Formats: sequence, structure tokens, C-alpha cells
Amino acid sequence: MKKRLSAKRKSELCLICGKCCMAMTFSGGEVDDEARDEIHWMELHGLKIDYVQERGRTEYYFTIPKRCDALQEIKTPSGATNYVCGVYETRPQMCRDYDGRMEGPQGVADCLWRLEENGSPIPKTNLVQLQAPSR
Repeated sequence: MKKRLSAKRKSELCLICGKCCMAMTFSGGEVDDEARDEIHWMELHGLKIDYVQERGRTEYYFTIPKRCDALQEIKTPSGATNYVCGVYETRPQMCRDYDGRMEGPQGVADCLWRLEENGSPIPKTNLVQLQAPSR
């Protein structure tokens, strides 16, 4: 049975992960003749394209492989890199609404929300360690 997470817990998990801030995936829609030209342009500009069969049609998703400009790197005394969201309190609604548990290309395979809801342990490595800005 899935565990229901509070908004506070979701925020806590996001602040120790932040993987969705390292790249962002969007739905491009159905693959048709017009989309093929757009897809080709996107590939030439370094965007990653994923194809998914949905409702009997081929849909595509494109990923912008760029870290969010609002992420600020902070070096810890131990030499590790932590990240602070420079706009956390005023971040766009898209960031507030993002749900990494989504299946398919728009989700984050190891989203901490998904892991905790399913009772899986939270990893201790390969986390972005996003922090809210100090006040």
C-alpha cells in the first residue's frame, strides 16, 4: 500500500534531491509530418527525444539537458557540492506543481517521492542536496 506524503514531507524530499532541476522534460505531442521537422531541429540543438506509444499513437517528449539557472552551487568544507535554489520562495508554478513520480520520460525514475511512497529506502548518494535559501 502506498504511503500518502504531506506537502511538508514532499518539500523536504525535494530539497534533498533536486534531480528535476538538472534537466526538464516536456510533452511534444503526436509525431506527425510537422512534428518530425521540429524533432529534427531539437535533436540538432542537443535536446533528447523519447518516443512513447499512447492511445494507439506515437507521442514524443523532449528533454532540455540544462541545469536550471536559479541553482547556485555551494562548496561545503568537506569539498562536496550542494545546490541552493535561488528562487525557491518565488519559484514558478511549474516547479511547485512538478511531480517526479510521473511514469515515462517526464518522471524522475528514482524520485524520492516515489521511493518513500512505496516504502523503499532513500539513497544516501547521488543526490543533488538542494537547499532552500537561508533567510
